[in-house]
This record gives sequence, C-alpha cells and structure tokens, in this order.
Amino acid sequence: MAESVKRRQEVEALLKQIPGVSSRLRQRLLFAAALTKLLSTEPIVVGGTAEEYWAGGEYHPTDLDLCPGLSPGDVKALASVGLHKRGRHWTRADLPVAVEFPGPGDDIERTVKLRISGVSILMISCEDLYLDRLRQATSSWPREDVSFDAAFEIALTNYLTLDWDYVRVRLRKIVIRERVIGSLMGAVNRRVRARARRGSLGPASESV
Repeated sequence: MAESVKRRQEVEALLKQIPGVSSRLRQRLLFAAALTKLLSTEPIVVGGTAEEYWAGGEYHPTDLDLCPGLSPGDVKALASVGLHKRGRHWTRADLPVAVEFPGPGDDIERTVKLRISGVSILMISCEDLYLDRLRQATSSWPREDVSFDAAFEIALTNYLTLDWDYVRVRLRKIVIRERVIGSLMGAVNRRVRARARRGSLGPASESV
C-alpha cells in the first residue's frame, strides 16, 4: 500500500510539471514519464510525438500516442489520477496534453531509452518509425501524402545515422508476410531514400 501511494505521488508530481513547460514536445514526454510509472506495461512513445523527436520541429499539434493498449488495471490506474476518456483520448482538465493508445505496437522491434525528469521512457526507434510511415504512405501511393512527407523528413534528418541495413532486412521480411504491402513499401522507400540522399550532406550510397 505504501509503495502504491508513493508511486501515485510521483506520478502526480510529474503531471503537475506539464502545464508550466513551454515546449509541447517536453510536455508530452513528461506525460509519458508519468504514465511509465503508472501503467503495468512500460509504454512506448509512437506517433506524432516520436516523429517530432526524430525529425525535429513541430509540424502540427499532436497528442501523445503510446503502445501497447491498456489492461483493465491500467484503465483503473488512469482514472485514479483523474484522467477521463473522451472518445479515443484520455484527458484531465488541468493538462494541455491528451493521450491515446492506438494499438498493440506489434511491429515495433527496436526502442531507445530517454531520461525525462529522472524517469527512463521508451521511444520507438527511428528505423521502426520510418517503416511505420512507409506503410502508411502505401495507402495513397504513388501519390505523395502526409505519411510520405513524414518518412522523407525522418530519412533526411537522420540519413547518416539511420540503420539502412536494418530497414532492408525488415522490408524483406514484410514482403514475405505481406507481398503487396511489402512491395509498395519498398517502392516508397526507394523514392524517399533517393530524395533524402540528394538532400543530405553525406556521401551517396546504394539504394535499399
């Protein structure tokens, strides 16, 4: 019981920091830190917050997306700190950030740890986020949509450090499981990477 009370106090202390922070990205990361201490499974930051972290700059207002989904115990834990579900999002009147749990995150194979206000949180890897945006971009391919633009920004910003060998291997595995989607993702990747390579300052390298 004492441990539960202490954890609740730590969560509340993190939540109370959020309104006083000017950076929208840090607000969301503080929220992720609070929920990391509260939830039964360590959540992974995905979606627009991850895109902003990896690509830099805030392209559009976004809420916090976390994976995986919630257990019945997690739902009770969120309610215990005053969060209420409104449609897809969990909100609290004094917080400028809402949180959504969009799915299980089964495609996430790599994460990185960030330290936020003394709490370690998990962020989807640059590579897995890039692959997610490639997948989303297939829905309107060959027309370039917002997901294509996101994949390009991620590739351009991280061109020299992104693990392209890992991307290549993941794409091959996806083709085996989902031939059509995998082939489309490969086509999107080739265009994105060629354009990012031209825009980067690094040396040219072979396409995936």
